[in-house]
Amino acid sequence: MEIACPSCGRTNPPGNKFCDGCGQTLSVPSIIPTGRGSAPEAERKHVTVLFSDLSGYTALSENLDPEEVKEITTRIFGEVAQVVSRHDGFVEKYIGDAAVALFGVPKAHEDDHVRAIRTARQIHEIANAIDGKYRERSSLPKHITKGGG
Repeated sequence: MEIACPSCGRTNPPGNKFCDGCGQTLSVPSIIPTGRGSAPEAERKHVTVLFSDLSGYTALSENLDPEEVKEITTRIFGEVAQVVSRHDGFVEKYIGDAAVALFGVPKAHEDDHVRAIRTARQIHEIANAIDGKYRERSSLPKHITKGGG
């Protein structure tokens, strides 16, 4: 049985986690029997994936109260989401101390790779600014946290 994308309707082979057409997560798929009806037209897209995590997160967690760690990550992830959105990407998911953002779906741009790079650079700036504010209040060694790209 093929899996229908809830976003674009494209049928995907069993076992796919993401739609081959639009990149949408297929975690809650609807099933379409193979060989029946007409399948939606396929479209191949290039997607740029940005993975960003906090380096030194373990040391950060060991040296600050859990509430402060949560405050830092919530603030960083909130600003990451805004930066990603400004560059026409979207955050697909947060995984622990990391964020995964996609550029090129649902709307592709010729410069999605450049948009992802600009986003990564801004994430570095955000993380470094937030890092400086918390470093002043703690006993953390210099350069613990950084935004990633």
